[in-house]
Amino acid sequence: MIGDRFQVASPQVEVDDFEVARESDRTRRVVIGGVWTTLRYGLLLVYMFICIYPFLWMFATSLRDQRSVFMAGTSLIVSNPSWENYTEIWNAMNVPRAAFNTALVTAVVMALTILTTSMTAYALARSDFPGRGAIMFALLTTLLIPGEMLIIPTFYVNRSLHLVGDGKALLAVILVMTTGAQVFNIFLMLSHFRTIPRDLYDSAELDGESYFGIYRNVAFPLIRPAVATVVLLTFMGVWNAYMIPLVYLTPLPDFQTLTIALIQYSKQFQTLYHIMAAGAVITLVPVMVVFVFLQRYFISGLTEGSLKG
Repeated sequence: MIGDRFQVASPQVEVDDFEVARESDRTRRVVIGGVWTTLRYGLLLVYMFICIYPFLWMFATSLRDQRSVFMAGTSLIVSNPSWENYTEIWNAMNVPRAAFNTALVTAVVMALTILTTSMTAYALARSDFPGRGAIMFALLTTLLIPGEMLIIPTFYVNRSLHLVGDGKALLAVILVMTTGAQVFNIFLMLSHFRTIPRDLYDSAELDGESYFGIYRNVAFPLIRPAVATVVLLTFMGVWNAYMIPLVYLTPLPDFQTLTIALIQYSKQFQTLYHIMAAGAVITLVPVMVVFVFLQRYFISGLTEGSLKG
């Protein structure tokens, strides 16, 4: 009878032991997952602080005076913030004029870049014409040429076109910078155009759309993430451009962009780090605003074309 009782109770004991072991394993996995999640987010916070610290230091420096810049060191705490630095750099740099020049160059370069790169990518994606492969190979080959090597040749070309030495130098800057990042933008848009089904083009043709009409009304609206990515990259590149504007706009105070005006200001006087920091903050604000509005398109614009096919 005792043996019978042991035989009846034994399966229940095994079930209880199994439940305890499974619960213990679940608890262990939860604890390990929690530790890993905490560690991961902790590392991300540290990395984020490392990335944004220079900008925070720059903003803090822009609120200090010349003496406290060196006394504060790497501290982000400002005891007596002074907004006069912004007023001084605003007047000394003629910020409204420089900002207008920068905005003009940036807007025109963005418009031309989107138009030319999207049309080129559309033609390469849609049409199968003789020499298409050779054109794509030639475009890729240009990526092997450092941009600095083209500064002198393009300068001589623009000088022969009488675009150097006066207000037309802005046009020279626009032309040079429009051609600067064409290849990357072309292939970025090309990857998105290739995700559009061929049947959609055929349906548009049956509806009476022309070749250009399909580009304008069908294909172009479907690659908005890529367009937003090109807008963001072009805006950041042109707004913060230094080398090309330096070559063409340095002797022309009325046509200088923000970066060149800031550098020229620093050369006229001793290096006033707090004033320079205020000018850098003014230059940086538009880029941050544009990035906030377009960031949700940025990653999808870079990856969408490679994930669909």
